[in-house]
Amino acid sequence: MGFLDLFFVALMPVLKVLLITGLGLFLALDRIDLLGANARHYMNNLVFYLFSPALVVSQLGETITFQSLRTLWFMPVNILLTFIIGSILAWILIKITKTPPHLQGLVTGCCSAGNLGNLLLIIVPAVCMESNSPFGDSTICSINGTTYASLSMAVGAIYIWTYVYIIMRIYADKSAEDTGTNQSISDSESYNALLSRKNSGPSGCSKEDELPLTISERSFQSVNKFTEKINLKMVFAPATIAAIFGFIIGIVSPIRKLMIGDSAPLRVIDSSASLLGEATIPCMTLIVGSNLL
Repeated sequence: MGFLDLFFVALMPVLKVLLITGLGLFLALDRIDLLGANARHYMNNLVFYLFSPALVVSQLGETITFQSLRTLWFMPVNILLTFIIGSILAWILIKITKTPPHLQGLVTGCCSAGNLGNLLLIIVPAVCMESNSPFGDSTICSINGTTYASLSMAVGAIYIWTYVYIIMRIYADKSAEDTGTNQSISDSESYNALLSRKNSGPSGCSKEDELPLTISERSFQSVNKFTEKINLKMVFAPATIAAIFGFIIGIVSPIRKLMIGDSAPLRVIDSSASLLGEATIPCMTLIVGSNLL
């Protein structure tokens, strides 16, 4: 494949996305107002709670098997490495640019997560549908590519609401503590307060009267502090729960035979989920365009 052919294969999907994004921008104009603030809110909810989970569970259920799952072990590892490397680069960027404390968490979160999320679900199918795509048959490419993107989105959501969320909470707490300290007491007063706290316990007892914590108690306190910084509700977002169900459907053979395949008794459930999932990509692209206003 020549350079120009490869260039047009890469260009066409981007143009498709930009056209639909432009349509979303047009529909959100005040004169049209088909995608106003209320409409975007409801469409976002539909994508988040219904369309996107339907796409994830249908794609994973149809393509994931126990054998294929063993070949995908690298995905959680690679995504985690991406987050760690992004955090390191963010730390370097913060040191070089002297980022204000209240923005350091945001910079770290953006550099860690990058573009991981729904973007792959938009770009990958558009690439696969090109007639001269280098990835072979468009149907197989679209199924496998969408499955890969769905799994990436689910794994990425877990890391975002654990790894990135904790980092941003730590930076936010540190910034709040620094701000409160600077506004409440001077350096000399804080030094005296620190000495006072060291010499007395929480109930006014002397330091010698306090009982030392055991290793198990310290470990339990560390685990509690860690879990307090995790938003479990967001970790188990609809797409993550859908990915879990998709894995169960694909891996557990009796369930797979019931739901997947032309002769499956409950194939209508999978077909309905696929039909709902097809609305995910155009809706997300329209929402991106409408949010540009």
